[in-house]
Amino acid sequence: MLKIMQIVFILLVSKAMLNASMEGSKHDLGNTNFYGGTGGSTQICVYCHTPHSSNIDIKHALWNRGITDDSVFVLYGDVAGVPNNSSLVCLSCHDGVSGLGQTSAVAYGHMHNLYNSPGSGAFTGSASPNCYACHFSGEMYPGTEWTIGPDLTDDHPISVSYADAVTNFPGKFHPSPQNNLRLDNGNVECVSCHDPHKVDTTYFLRISNQNSDLCKSCHIQ
Repeated sequence: MLKIMQIVFILLVSKAMLNASMEGSKHDLGNTNFYGGTGGSTQICVYCHTPHSSNIDIKHALWNRGITDDSVFVLYGDVAGVPNNSSLVCLSCHDGVSGLGQTSAVAYGHMHNLYNSPGSGAFTGSASPNCYACHFSGEMYPGTEWTIGPDLTDDHPISVSYADAVTNFPGKFHPSPQNNLRLDNGNVECVSCHDPHKVDTTYFLRISNQNSDLCKSCHIQ
């Protein structure tokens, strides 16, 4: 009986790991991507990370993509500045390709090319993506749902000190984030609320925002 229970446990854990796999998720830009279509490498991690020849300008997570001009970012409250590395990696895609006269921090070349291509690599080259992973509508430009742009004044503040917020707005914030929300070097970043590898919640949120639970993990009502 114990043996049977052990086997069942292993099967359940394996199924959970499979269901939580990056493969086939919205962050899978390879040939198994969420939106269908064909093309792209089976090395799905390479569209964001590379063990060698990574981008030395964004010193984070062995990042395999580039930012063309980070000086165009405008932070919350109309403050000119550059987001920290852990948020820049997100914006290297979510800034969006410049189009229709819009300013962009990521040019066409950086959006579609990697620092280290799939395979033996060690050179800059085409990302060879499944185009439908981003252009799922079939249009020239990707859907705007994930295109944030370099103007961050209408988005939640990032690259800001959580401790400063606690001090400057007494009674408005928990002393530290709750429910597995995280800070990066004491700062609120994209990864504070989102986990790019967490595929079992909407928008890769660290926890569900039902009843505003995500918001209330930092903010006190």
